[in-house]
Amino acid sequence: MKKQYLALALAAAIGAASATAAFAHHSFSMFNPDVEIVLKGKVARWAFTSPHTFMMLQTEDGKVWAFEGSAPPGLLTRNPSMKGDTFKEGDEITVVMCPLRDGRNGGASGLFITADGTVYNPADAGCRANQRAAEWPTWIEKGYMSLEEAKKGEGIQ
Repeated sequence: MKKQYLALALAAAIGAASATAAFAHHSFSMFNPDVEIVLKGKVARWAFTSPHTFMMLQTEDGKVWAFEGSAPPGLLTRNPSMKGDTFKEGDEITVVMCPLRDGRNGGASGLFITADGTVYNPADAGCRANQRAAEWPTWIEKGYMSLEEAKKGEGIQ
């Protein structure tokens, strides 16, 4: 009987530790979801890998930015879908992203907009720019490079 309780306690402890690790992995606290900014550049790398996809973008000033996106299985079913060969090194792309809170060159992917105007939604829960996927192409055309600028220019609260 004592061994059964010990085994049950051990199983509960392992379960609790696993759940904590899973929640820690899925924390988006390193990103600022209240700030959305636009960057334009060329794809330096598109990594269609689990558990998260990554886009690396080289901007005109030579800086390289890294963006975390959703897991590959979810991107395969989006419209338009994304695959390992969707983006190639050197492709011109516009990224709407939520930056890292610590100021490093990176953030959570919100939207990817290609040179032909195709809007892709690579977002995980770290950035809500995808909720404005219909507005962002027009805002970018108007020259807005952040959500703050777009709200101010469009009179949005």
